[in-house]
Amino acid sequence: MTAVPETPTSAAAPEAPPSTVRRTAGDGAPQAAPVRSPRATALALAAVCLGFFMILLDGSALNIALPAIERDVHGSMAALQWVVTVYTIPLASVLLTAGSVSDRWGARRLFTASLAGFTAASLLCAVSPDLHVLVAARFLQGVAAGGLLPTTLAIIARTYPDPVERAKAITVWGATGGLALVAGPIGGGMLTELLGWRSIFLINVPVGLVTLHLALRHAAETPRRASRPDLPGQLTGIVALSATVAYLIEGGSLGWTSATPLTLLALAAAAAAAFVTVEARTSHPMLPLAVFRRAAFSASLANGFAFQFGGYGLQFVLAVHLQQQWGLSAERTGVHFLPFSVAWVIGTIVLNRRLVHRGPRFLLWTGALVSFLGAVLLLGVTGPDTWPLFVVGTALTGLGCGVFSPSLNAAALLAVDPAYAGLGSGVLNTARQIGMAVGVALLGSLIGMHDALLGLRVSVVLVALCFLAIVALSIAYVPRKETA
Repeated sequence: MTAVPETPTSAAAPEAPPSTVRRTAGDGAPQAAPVRSPRATALALAAVCLGFFMILLDGSALNIALPAIERDVHGSMAALQWVVTVYTIPLASVLLTAGSVSDRWGARRLFTASLAGFTAASLLCAVSPDLHVLVAARFLQGVAAGGLLPTTLAIIARTYPDPVERAKAITVWGATGGLALVAGPIGGGMLTELLGWRSIFLINVPVGLVTLHLALRHAAETPRRASRPDLPGQLTGIVALSATVAYLIEGGSLGWTSATPLTLLALAAAAAAAFVTVEARTSHPMLPLAVFRRAAFSASLANGFAFQFGGYGLQFVLAVHLQQQWGLSAERTGVHFLPFSVAWVIGTIVLNRRLVHRGPRFLLWTGALVSFLGAVLLLGVTGPDTWPLFVVGTALTGLGCGVFSPSLNAAALLAVDPAYAGLGSGVLNTARQIGMAVGVALLGSLIGMHDALLGLRVSVVLVALCFLAIVALSIAYVPRKETA
């Protein structure tokens, strides 16, 4: 990143904390960003990137540690699914309303509060005496992550008012996500083998405290303005999503026609109907239903859902399969995932940036097609002797995801009015998190089948179909760059 032109500062008069920035009284109109030193600007960006890194690293590293958690707490496959999905459910649910909370509180305040909550919940995960406490702590982590994630870009926008410098800062932010994807599997494997699975959560504590200090000291606050929360929509949405995921998890464990799963399915349907009714009637809906009238935007949401279902659901399935069926250690499993992660980063940082002039439509269908071919190759994976096929298949899948995943937001924003760009991004990210939760729930149920290899193959087929759906939807509905 090119440094911001240096502004002379006096050594005897340290920079005032960002919290002292004046705001206009009354109407809450946005004020010009305060003049800041290059050091303060860089440290504010570091705080935002560290917070983003923690969220992504926690998820990718945890997949490798799941079998160790299962052995330690004596849980079932359904328990492993809950450890993952109980994080993504509140994350997906909170994302839509985090924007309005940020408007009322200020992005910096919500960022630091969420970061403190995430750090405390990580410590609770690390010292959890049993599965119930771990699941509860993971839920709290998800709530905090839902407040943390949307504020990162708001703080970057406030810190970098110049569009060119802001674009460079966002590139650094995105590269941080790629680094977390690479570091997660191998770092999670090493930590699990050397220090145990609890260290994956414990490492968040010192990193979180350092990040909190940097954010409080150097991040600028965003202007606040009044906004009304949609609590009925929030509650009915959480119940609908939670009951749906619970049905998929418990159905695979207890049987799809058992009393408990059927009750959960009925609850999910009732909550979903209530959610639609609330959003159609309220004057300040969390999710305005009118956004679904544009086919291109609805297709973008489906693409986001399919991407998380396929890309992250596949990582969960393969991490569990390699350790349970191939007998690999957590560290060796992380090494097996290294080509997947490195190829993903290459696709994002190198190929996507070189091909971005072709527009999101081209990047979506070509990248998804590469991922589809990689998933097809994975159908030939059986035992440890097929590891070369595993490496090539996962590398192609990761490469394709890296090429098309950054274009999901661009395609969604092409399909909505610029005035609703924030809403469009929030809805897309919610759809992505829902895709991950549903993917882990459904695919986890499949690999828990008596015939583990059959369960893996059915899971891979579903993943391949998700990537193929992205190809079809992108070609059919995503507008060309020149006609958007």
